[in-house]
Amino acid sequence: MRLSPEELHRALLGHFLRLGLPEEGARAFADVLLEAELEGLRSHGLARLPIYTAQLERGGLNPTSRMQLTAVRPGLLLLEGDGAPGPWAGLRAVEALIPTVREQGVAAVAVRGAGHVGPLSPYVRRLAQAGLVGMAFANTPPALAPGPVLGTNPIALAAPMEPEPLVVDLALSVASRGKVLERAQRGESIPEGWAVDREGRPTTDPKAALEGALLPIGGGKGLALAVLVEVLAGALAGQGLGLDLPLPWERPEARAYPGFLLIGLEVVSSDFSDLLLRLGQSLAAHGGRLPGSGRAQRRASALEEGLEVPPNLADALGIGR
Repeated sequence: MRLSPEELHRALLGHFLRLGLPEEGARAFADVLLEAELEGLRSHGLARLPIYTAQLERGGLNPTSRMQLTAVRPGLLLLEGDGAPGPWAGLRAVEALIPTVREQGVAAVAVRGAGHVGPLSPYVRRLAQAGLVGMAFANTPPALAPGPVLGTNPIALAAPMEPEPLVVDLALSVASRGKVLERAQRGESIPEGWAVDREGRPTTDPKAALEGALLPIGGGKGLALAVLVEVLAGALAGQGLGLDLPLPWERPEARAYPGFLLIGLEVVSSDFSDLLLRLGQSLAAHGGRLPGSGRAQRRASALEEGLEVPPNLADALGIGR
């Protein structure tokens, strides 16, 4: 079934309202999942709907969260999530951060006690649309080889540009766990080089990969970056380490609350836009491109052609009833 973005957003909004979320929380969920679908990040879009739904139904997420924001220091905010769904807490963090950065020049907000925020791009993009440079870090349950310690621990950056912000959003595994989950749901194999099974043997079976480990980008350097994320998103404000997180698709009733750190910086250079434009032109001259340009193209295509919704998820959303 193909829907317009507006139709899909209405269906998502209604679904989360029926699950007991207030307007703000339901709209945040709908916004983030729709943005993931628009950018072609299916593994972080509708594919996550069954997991989020089960968490809300079985108590892993709190639909009536009373989040509390405190200023730990000038320029350092702490948002206590009270079990809120990650997109709700993440967008609340963005709203709090923008005026603080405008006042301080640089600021950060640490989120703890909230669910999985989904892709990081929606949060840093909003900072870039406000004229700021945004950075985000999130730790995740253990996933990387060689052992069950470090997660895929995504990192993201966005900067204001015309006509679209520069957006970098990547997991520290060759492929994100969400992509492997999506392949498992669809009954498809995964490419060689993505993962190993529990015995450490290369595998193309997504279920064996989920029981085993994902391969990090850049070998040891990818693992080092994952440690960096644990410091910033996990340990800095006491959110906790990824190795202590339960897997929400296995235990939707569990409190799977990863750490999330969002940083905003005021642009102080009058040459900022020109420098980024020159960078993009130089990459293009050598056959490359700035990160995120593919997402912008997919977004434009989806806005024009609509989005495909699998029958099982359309049914879960009550579409066509």
